[in-house]
Amino acid sequence: MRKALALFLIGLVVLTSGCIGSGSSKSTGTEKLPTVRAATLLGGISTLDIMQAKGLDEKNGFYVKVLRLGKTPDIIAALKNGETDFAVIPAEMAAKLAQSGVDIKIIAVDMLQNQAIIGREKMKPEQLKGKKIGAVVASGTFKLFQAYMKVLYNISPSEYTIVNVPPGSIEDSLKDVDAVVIWEPLVSRLIVRNYTVITTYSELWDEAKERGIVRGPPVMLVWVVRGDFLREHKNLVNAFIRAQKESAAYWMNHPAETEKVLMNLYHLNEETVKTLYNRTEVVDSGLTDEMITGIKSEWHLAYLGGYLTKNPENLNIFYRG
Repeated sequence: MRKALALFLIGLVVLTSGCIGSGSSKSTGTEKLPTVRAATLLGGISTLDIMQAKGLDEKNGFYVKVLRLGKTPDIIAALKNGETDFAVIPAEMAAKLAQSGVDIKIIAVDMLQNQAIIGREKMKPEQLKGKKIGAVVASGTFKLFQAYMKVLYNISPSEYTIVNVPPGSIEDSLKDVDAVVIWEPLVSRLIVRNYTVITTYSELWDEAKERGIVRGPPVMLVWVVRGDFLREHKNLVNAFIRAQKESAAYWMNHPAETEKVLMNLYHLNEETVKTLYNRTEVVDSGLTDEMITGIKSEWHLAYLGGYLTKNPENLNIFYRG
């Protein structure tokens, strides 16, 4: 009886030690890897897709538990509440979060701007004045749209009508609105269905650069880590940075395999995933001076557009590893 009870207790301990969560581990053969939590947007692509699919987390000595959340404010809340260790978010939202007092550090650039303004018919961006625009209002994509319209064309939010649309209803909304502002993979889905690209965010960035408003690359997504997690687990953070670089490099060097991952994860057809792959640019260079310049310029644009209410000029929340 005592032997049976002892065996039961040993089994219970083994099962409990395999649970996933902050500070826990996952068994991989003879060793146990620490677990980190990484939050991303449900329906938003990033190099995290490759990291998980290709096991580049375990290769670098940790296991990533992915939290796919419905909207960007959910990711922000998870960071504030300590429910995730890492998150991939728009660069301007990282600044907004830091300015609100949340302790975070930017550790990498994930992807350059892939968003676009899509409509039923061809028009110039400045012709959006007076039009009805569909957007996910809580998204960084919408906030940046407002900044571009104000800074480049002097069109204020009161001069167009916004319809708040869930990501899954974007195409349906084009029956009732003149244009939508959206990110990948939704942009490519609309492109292959013959909707019109009014302009891309990278084109808007180039226009802003020509006017001397911004400098550097058009950063979209950045990786952030909670400050307390960085202080307590610096080696794990450095391992995550390495895994992100390797994931971006894999994305760039293995197009067919990357397309398969994205096709399966986001239920895309072959034409859509090839369009997406050709439209996106991930970053494997680390947090270089050039990337930091792009991030700060993106913050400046968001400040001029009214999304950031405090000047981010002296904001320094970068960790290079």
